[in-house]
Amino acid sequence: MKLIIAEKPSLARAIRDVVGKEYQVTNAFGHILELAEPDEYTPADVPVNSKTGKKRWRTEDLPIFPDKWIKHPKLDAKEQLMKIKGLLNEADLVVNAGDPDREGQLLIDEILEYCRYRGPVQRVWLASLDETSVKKAFANLKDNKEYRALSQAAEARSQADWVVGMNLTRAWTIQNSGLLSVGRVQTPTLALVVRRDIEIEMFKPRDFFEVVAHFHHQNGDFLAKWKPAENDSPGFDEEGRLVDRVLADKIAAKAIGQGRVSRYEAKDSKQSAPLPFSLSALQKAASAKFGMSANQVLETAQALYEKKITSYPRTDARYLPEEQHGDADRILAALPIPDQLKAKVSANRKHAAWNTGKVTAHHAIIPTGESASGLSDAEEKIYDLIWKSYAALFLPDYLCKAISVAVALGGEQWTASGRLDMDRGWKALYGADVVEDDDEDGDEKASLPSMLNGDLVTGQKGEARAKQTKPPKRFTDGLLIDAMSNIHKFVTDPAAKAKLKETSGIGTEATRANILETLVKRGFVERKGKQIISTTTGRSLIRALPADLTDPVTTARWEDHLTSIADGKLDPAKFMGAIQQMVREQLGKVTSSVSVAGGKSGGGSGGAKKAGPTCPDCKTATIILKTKTGKPFCKCEKCGSAWWPDRSDSKKLGSKWEARK
Repeated sequence: MKLIIAEKPSLARAIRDVVGKEYQVTNAFGHILELAEPDEYTPADVPVNSKTGKKRWRTEDLPIFPDKWIKHPKLDAKEQLMKIKGLLNEADLVVNAGDPDREGQLLIDEILEYCRYRGPVQRVWLASLDETSVKKAFANLKDNKEYRALSQAAEARSQADWVVGMNLTRAWTIQNSGLLSVGRVQTPTLALVVRRDIEIEMFKPRDFFEVVAHFHHQNGDFLAKWKPAENDSPGFDEEGRLVDRVLADKIAAKAIGQGRVSRYEAKDSKQSAPLPFSLSALQKAASAKFGMSANQVLETAQALYEKKITSYPRTDARYLPEEQHGDADRILAALPIPDQLKAKVSANRKHAAWNTGKVTAHHAIIPTGESASGLSDAEEKIYDLIWKSYAALFLPDYLCKAISVAVALGGEQWTASGRLDMDRGWKALYGADVVEDDDEDGDEKASLPSMLNGDLVTGQKGEARAKQTKPPKRFTDGLLIDAMSNIHKFVTDPAAKAKLKETSGIGTEATRANILETLVKRGFVERKGKQIISTTTGRSLIRALPADLTDPVTTARWEDHLTSIADGKLDPAKFMGAIQQMVREQLGKVTSSVSVAGGKSGGGSGGAKKAGPTCPDCKTATIILKTKTGKPFCKCEKCGSAWWPDRSDSKKLGSKWEARK
């Protein structure tokens, strides 16, 4: 029997529909095995918490570095694992049909290892689930051994997150007598939000002035800005902004009278459609346009993939393999392109996005050409972004005249620039709602009359417009995902910035949305409308932790190391050795750090604690802590129960906080 093990039921159904006559098909439910908890690696004589039934967290048990990693089936997956094991006993050949990424590779590999299957294994790489793509993938099966390094990278990621999270979370929780979650990716991501929020709150707006002139030319009126000959003279700040109101008014007064066009340029310019989406680019666009969270976008894109409508979503690539260009006719025919644009669509057009050399493990997210009916509102929105990004590749370039003009008047120089549409090209697909890449030029689309060098113009009036500097924007889901993907933008060291620009980000396309949701669930950040804002607890944690633990550069370089493992260039043991050494160093810093609750650490014994009323269950004193919003509550260290203080007498316990168990 030839057996296919798919990552999840929906993937199994899609495969069965195409090759079900040739193979037996079964599936996992995502990861059905998980790493054992620290209790299995700590001494047998560690006291048990009577409330949780688990061993108590103690400083003397740290660090916990398993010599041999233990995995167990998840409770809700035991039955399915036994089913898979039974099928493996009869299998002559197995096909690993995990999702096409390192986690998908490990997910099936670890099942085979747990079940001790030793027969031949092949790998199918399914970038799309439509019938054509599935047939192509099964015609190109590879030996699963070729992907061993990919599996090792996923295992190293899992073990590194366990070692960092379990040890440092326990250390900081013990010190502060309250759960403080520390993570390899989560913590530096939180630091980005905290530092942005503090920067905004500390920001002090500065006044400056922009001087503009209203001009009349025989072909029409236009505005132009004053361009100083130099901006390091008195009246300007250190960034070249005009801050002297008197000087601004004097210059504005010169904008009246006869002037002359000293330069007029109208250059033909063209702009190709933006590259199709990677997951992070899609999350950024959907956050800006629809206010969708990163996790919503990922789940919706995954649903579209499982419905065979779009390709695999967890991709960091924005390019497409050249060998798939031949599918364009079939895919374009299925897209809802407006009738007035269909004549302009050419399947033969070769956009720069078609570049096999720039495709990583996956190509950009594109439609498959399957019918897209019966979609939910969220699916409609995401599908609209995806299909338009693909169709735009086959429409003409946007053509315009890039216009710039300079006028000499009153001994000063006045400049204006703009663009004049000649052919909307691919932009016509979007109407007025065009989402453009950040690296496009920022010229305003100004209406400028046609002129010639030397033409006379009349300055009708000048204005000194009062302006203020603005603080940076709050993070949204899209902006934070973009920041995690482009961490070099937040690094000041030139050498590190250059290195990180080439290679690194925090987390991966597959994990970033989940990291963000974890920060929300644990009360470190909260959403207010589109904005993501750090909470008091989140800020306190970042303030207390050593700088190198919150430094995104460290985490980004770890991601590079994981990529090197996946490429077969780095021994996983060497990577784990470095992670363990970092944890040892961090544990040494815990006892000398400031407690999140305030005050100095108590040498690992729990920090400075204020005693509260006696716990009625354990007859021991509680300790007084604060919620993330600053409200006091009482917690029993022995049984873990929590109470609100009595409103009339703070020396007594009030109602029990049942939700905090």
